[in-house]
Amino acid sequence: MQKGQALIVILLVLAVALTVGLAVVSRSVTDIGTSTTQEESSRALSAAEAGIEAALAAPMNQQYNSIGVVGIPYSGNSISIPEPLSAGESATIFMTGHDSDGNITEGVGEYSPGSLDLCWGTVSTGSKPAIEASLYYKTAGVYKITRYAYDPDSRGGFTASDTSIGSCPTDHSYLYHKTISGLPSGKILLRVRLLYNGDTAHFVAVSGSSSFPVQGKNITSEATDGSTTRKIEVFQRYPDLAPMLDSAVFSGAGLVK
Repeated sequence: MQKGQALIVILLVLAVALTVGLAVVSRSVTDIGTSTTQEESSRALSAAEAGIEAALAAPMNQQYNSIGVVGIPYSGNSISIPEPLSAGESATIFMTGHDSDGNITEGVGEYSPGSLDLCWGTVSTGSKPAIEASLYYKTAGVYKITRYAYDPDSRGGFTASDTSIGSCPTDHSYLYHKTISGLPSGKILLRVRLLYNGDTAHFVAVSGSSSFPVQGKNITSEATDGSTTRKIEVFQRYPDLAPMLDSAVFSGAGLVK
């Protein structure tokens, strides 16, 4: 009888020991797997970052597609400003092309139509945003600027906007729209600035009847190490202009008082 009880106790001890042993082994295997995955992830991320750096160092118009990097020029019939704008903030939409060094090339790849659709306002709360659009262009060797100002509430004598957004891009739900007609030739860039909306940021976009010049490059870098894949996406725009340009006086020649 005692021998039978001793056997049962031994079996129970062995069962407990086996359970603990399997738990330890399982935990060790899990830790090793987690450690391996983290190492693979770190190496894949480093490789993806290296690809991004290589693509950023390449010319803007280069299709850089080695080591898993793809660079796609950012252009088309619709251009959306990537970041929303608060009151007083400006953004640039280039109306002419750039060379491989990122310098503006006047008249090369220019957006030629005489009209475009301006869309803005993507938040329905807060003060309605007005917009100022400044078109920089060159005619007869002289740099000029013409300004357009639109406001849903016609404040400050601005031209009233409309809510017909059928011509607007579909990346955001735009609230306000205006067609700008009679655009001159020799267009260089369009500078847009929101007003009256305080800290509430809104997206801005333009659409036209033909393709706008390349604005920058979407870069996607993907790297795989073992069973882990990491992907990084970066948008590289052509260098923007200094904010002081919105309030500065520019002349291609000397200024005369």
